[in-house]
Amino acid sequence: MGSVEQPDVTLNENHGNVQENSKSYIKERIISSVVLMLYMCANISAVPVFTQYIHSRYADVYSNDTNSSTTSPSKQSPCVSNTSEETDEIQVLVQQSTSFEILKLSLCVQIPPVIVNMVVGSYSDHIGRKMLFILPLVGSVFKYVVFILVVKYHLNLNFLILGVLLDGFSGSSSTFVLANMAYAADVTKTHATRTLAIVIADSSVSVAIALGQLMTGLLIENLGFFYPPIINTGLILLAIAIVTFGLTETVKKTEVKELSPIVHFKKVFGFYVNKSQDNKRCIFIACLVVYALMSIGYNGKYTIETLYQLGRPFCWNPVQIGYYGAYSTVFQTLSGLVAIKMGSACVRVEVLAVTGIFLLMGSLILEGLATTDVMLYSVPFVASIGAVSVPVTRSVLSRMVAAHEQGAIFSSMATVDTLCGAVGSSAFTSLYSATIDTMRGMAFLVIAAVMFMAAMIKIVVIVKSPRQQGYVLLQSPPEDEDAQSPECIQDGNIPGEENKTTCSDIDKGPVII
Repeated sequence: MGSVEQPDVTLNENHGNVQENSKSYIKERIISSVVLMLYMCANISAVPVFTQYIHSRYADVYSNDTNSSTTSPSKQSPCVSNTSEETDEIQVLVQQSTSFEILKLSLCVQIPPVIVNMVVGSYSDHIGRKMLFILPLVGSVFKYVVFILVVKYHLNLNFLILGVLLDGFSGSSSTFVLANMAYAADVTKTHATRTLAIVIADSSVSVAIALGQLMTGLLIENLGFFYPPIINTGLILLAIAIVTFGLTETVKKTEVKELSPIVHFKKVFGFYVNKSQDNKRCIFIACLVVYALMSIGYNGKYTIETLYQLGRPFCWNPVQIGYYGAYSTVFQTLSGLVAIKMGSACVRVEVLAVTGIFLLMGSLILEGLATTDVMLYSVPFVASIGAVSVPVTRSVLSRMVAAHEQGAIFSSMATVDTLCGAVGSSAFTSLYSATIDTMRGMAFLVIAAVMFMAAMIKIVVIVKSPRQQGYVLLQSPPEDEDAQSPECIQDGNIPGEENKTTCSDIDKGPVII
């Protein structure tokens, strides 16, 4: 594919179609964070809810009990009620059957968004960001409605595929994260505040996940599987109302001159094939590969972790799983924020990101070899600042493009995230299922190897990238006066105002990660 033609951008057209940055956007940041937390609190808890419900259904099947899955689960995990060889075999069958169901659902929710995210982010640069928020919210409602019906009427588990597919074709959580990252980029400047805003957005996700996991564990233990999805549906409906009536649109709607998805596909992935700036293209590709490897690892870990905790030797109940999820998320989030805010004043944040990946590798090895609750609870402590690597990579890619390309760059990341998420979930769920009766933690050790590859690529890029004029390190600058503003025009001048500063005079070079 040849180079992608850059449009002549003027103040009245494509300067991002983004509303002027002269305002503080404090209200927009708060509202978008609230919406993000509501959605993530409700949607991310679907993984432990679905996993535990399916596990409970199969436990009922193999124990000839057909009613307990619609009420509260046993106060004691079934895997500790009997330690006979026959029970061990049953537990292996339950875990393998659950793994297969989770694999099917993971593919259904992660493959369709690959198609959606290829174009929807680019379209949002013309028709607005609200669409990106509403689409996955509606899909999540459908998913939970189907789940509620399955639980209420004890329907066949295959009906869950219908709800998950509807969620997938709405873009699911990857499109929602795309919306928030693009929105955060719209309402912040292009230097220090961009990195901090994206880290805060990721931290909001983490806090919401912690609340969702804690709430889910307590609700399942005390009320069963029926009420958690009802509460989550209510949270999502509240988020839809806030987006519809309270969220300010940051993109000035313009006519979409090209409706063909192929054109928008080229726009989304043009950053990685544009030969006009080979050095910058190499940075784009390196960032994307690192992001892809980390996405494979994170999705694989998250998919199998609840199953791992349900089985021996841990045999955790829903409350224990909820407490662990909340503790893990909050601790790593706080560690990441402290590292970004304080550590970036001393070292380049790329160094923090690489350090975080190595710590994450150590935590995965510990988790794979864990045999006691204490070892498992030590995993988040070892991981500590590992969570900063993903938002740093997103920030690097975001800063390398103009305001009117934010939707496209985040769309490319969302597409890679969903595609690699499907690969990671399917690969490591299958690996976990195949090694349950030999070495249950093998999947975590392989994920650690994937993270090692990501760290090596990041280090090579840092070492090999030349430090010369035009290259900007991703460090927190002392101020944001030079950040992109309506007077800063990418690859073009405002007619009649030749003395205006162009973006190429300020920050044209690629960011070194």
